[in-house]
Amino acid sequence: MSIAFYAPVLVAVVPLVYFILLPRILAVLPQKIQFIAKCVVVLIATLIMSVAGSLISIVCAILNKRYLINYIVSRLFGILASKPCGVTYKIVGEENLEKYPAIVVCNHQSSMDMMILGQVFPKYCVVMAKKELLYFPLLGLFMKLSNAIFIDRKNHKKAIESTTQAVADMKKHNSGIWIFPEGTRSRLDTADLLPFKKGAFHLAIQSQYPILPIISQGYTHIYDSSKRSFPGGELEIRVLEPIPTTGMTADDVNDLMEKTRNLMLKHLKEMDSYGKPEVSEKPSAKTTATSMDQDEGSVKKRKTLKE
Repeated sequence: MSIAFYAPVLVAVVPLVYFILLPRILAVLPQKIQFIAKCVVVLIATLIMSVAGSLISIVCAILNKRYLINYIVSRLFGILASKPCGVTYKIVGEENLEKYPAIVVCNHQSSMDMMILGQVFPKYCVVMAKKELLYFPLLGLFMKLSNAIFIDRKNHKKAIESTTQAVADMKKHNSGIWIFPEGTRSRLDTADLLPFKKGAFHLAIQSQYPILPIISQGYTHIYDSSKRSFPGGELEIRVLEPIPTTGMTADDVNDLMEKTRNLMLKHLKEMDSYGKPEVSEKPSAKTTATSMDQDEGSVKKRKTLKE
């Protein structure tokens, strides 16, 4: 039989296996095997989207829709990676994504943040990244075609030139920028944020665009590489009200940065206080023995009173 005969069958069967059967199999695996298997699934989704993302980038560039590339690719990756791994999302304030353009700032926990981008990445938004990513195979091509802004952290003069050009591009295309203001993955065990870098806030004031804070709940209950645990579950993401920058000057950068960080930290701690399941402590052997002794004493006392 020809390939044409099997093509419709594959188109129907592959999604069923990937999105329905695979999640059920992964859910019942032992913890460490489950962790490895789900990480492999995320890696496969990443490889698929690296190739597909480059093709989507080329098509969008030809159609003059380059500012939709990140939106399309991130959403597709979110579906491919999250569904099989049993990760679901509760998004609060999603309507604030329409209050745009803006400088979007989000906390940065680990490489799994790519799943979060897949849920809340706005349309007409580009990313700011370190220059080294430009030289990664496929990823560099994808980012270049999607109008990513590359910053040379080792060269202050070139970094300033890049941000000045970024402001001009935002104004021209009515677009925004997604930035992780912590500058690197935090990998913190507690609900906290690393100190913010000033770049995002300089950009917001230069462009007079608002800051749009997005804060993701800590997700060690869903994914924890240190414990080789990846059970999945629900993750809350909050899209906060934009913080206006109209009328601000360079003198206001520090105040704007602290205000944004304090607000994001407040919401992060709120989510951490109720978002993780409580673990009840098992009584120790000593406590159990003491309780039994007390019960026996009570029984003897009641017998004595009856006699």
